Amino acid sequence: MDTHIYSGASASSAADGDIRLQVTADYYVLRYLAQGDDQRGPHRFSKAEAYLDLVSRQRLAKLMNDNSYTNVGILTLAHAWSWDRATVKKFIDTLCEYGAASVERVGRCQIVKLTNVVFIAQ
Repeated sequence: MDTHIYSGASASSAADGDIRLQVTADYYVLRYLAQGDDQRGPHRFSKAEAYLDLVSRQRLAKLMNDNSYTNVGILTLAHAWSWDRATVKKFIDTLCEYGAASVERVGRCQIVKLTNVVFIAQ
């Protein structure tokens, strides 16, 4: 199954006068761009790798038809990305500011979900 990720194809003006552009990208192109060099030992994710990890988790949920895979907490992401919790929280907060993610509180856990990713199977 060939999967493409569409996060929009429109431009709008931001309050500061910059033009915001949403980009359409193939999942495999994103995966290639986010790949680090062949490193040994623990690897600290870049922001691109972290975002791609969130996309991959949502993609897996869609392929398995199981939304529980999209429910991921800050601590889980901190371990997976080799980041501290404050860095993950700041990254997620920034994605929320851009409208790219939302955070839902479930009990003591914060659940992160991407809001601008649509999967189209071909």
